[in-house]
This record gives sequence, C-alpha cells and structure tokens, in this order.
Amino acid sequence: MSILSLLPLLVSATTAPDPHWERLLQQCSQETVPQVRLACYDAIGRTSAPSSGASERPAADWHTLGANNAGRDGFVLNRDEASDSQTLTRRAVEGGTLTISCSSAITHLRLQLDNAWPGEQIQARIDGEPTADNWFVRNRGMLLEFGRGLPAIEELKRWIGHRELLLSDDRGRTVQVDLSGLGDALKPLRQQCRW
Repeated sequence: MSILSLLPLLVSATTAPDPHWERLLQQCSQETVPQVRLACYDAIGRTSAPSSGASERPAADWHTLGANNAGRDGFVLNRDEASDSQTLTRRAVEGGTLTISCSSAITHLRLQLDNAWPGEQIQARIDGEPTADNWFVRNRGMLLEFGRGLPAIEELKRWIGHRELLLSDDRGRTVQVDLSGLGDALKPLRQQCRW
C-alpha cells in the first residue's frame, strides 16, 4: 500500500470532511511529474493543520494552479527543514519543471524534463534575446542543468524582470518557462544563499 493512498485518510482524520480538500488531493494525485506532485501535497499539508488566524494562501495558490497547469501560474516554494534547503519550482509551458534551489548555501538551477532532450545542444533566450549557454544535458536527457553557484546566481539576476525563458535545440524542440514573478519568488532563496 502506497503512502499516497493513506493521505486522504490522514487528512480526514485530522480535519472535518471538506469537498475542497478532496478536490485538491485529487489534483495532486493526477500530477505526472514527481516534483510537482510532491509540491502539491506539501502545499496542502501546510494548510491542513488548524491554527487561529492562519493564512489560506498556500492551498489557494496551489488550487489556482490546476491539475494541468501546475506551477505555470506561479512559483511554488518548498522548504526542507531537515536539510535546511529551499526549492522553488514552476512548470514550463510544456515539457518540464524549472527548479531553483539553495542547498548548503549553493544556488542550483535545473530544468527537469518530461521527455528526454535530443542531443547535447541547448540555445537559451530571454524574451527573444540570446543569453548564457551554460546549460548541460544530464541524466540521459531528462535533466537540463545550468552551472551552479556564481554562474547560476548571475543568470538568475539577468532573468529578473523578464517574461520568458526559451530553451531550444537544433531540431526545433523548445521548452518555454514563464519568468513573471521571479524577483519576488526568489527572495527566500536569495536570503538563504546570501546573494
């Protein structure tokens, strides 16, 4: 029996039954990308414990994402207390999930793909203008990774205030990521990684 199959039971045992929660849990279970599915359940978990004056914002943010648009309408911040790391994710328009993280005070920039990237060539554009090509194909084409640390920080600073990142290959495959709201979404990671 999967732990995910126990989640509805655990939620129902700690809170009154609510059709809103059932819809949210159903949306999470339909996510095909593991990181997005986990972010969905995390967002629900953060709001499932009753507290006076608690904000409903995390669940509301997740609810607006929708099952097929998860992360496209905004960035999702996840904190791992055990490892003292933070991860910011956003679904690409098609084909992947952008992940920006601060782990051990090092900034990482990755794009987890739904389908393998063909070849080794990656051209990057921000709002149609060429930008740094420090992207590397990893994990048999399932992960595109930008240089970490200072190169990643400098690239993220360039992205702030822009609308769109477009990665493409020589064969015409593209992955588009909406960058709107990045500046505000990055603040917790910038604070943790001290940049």
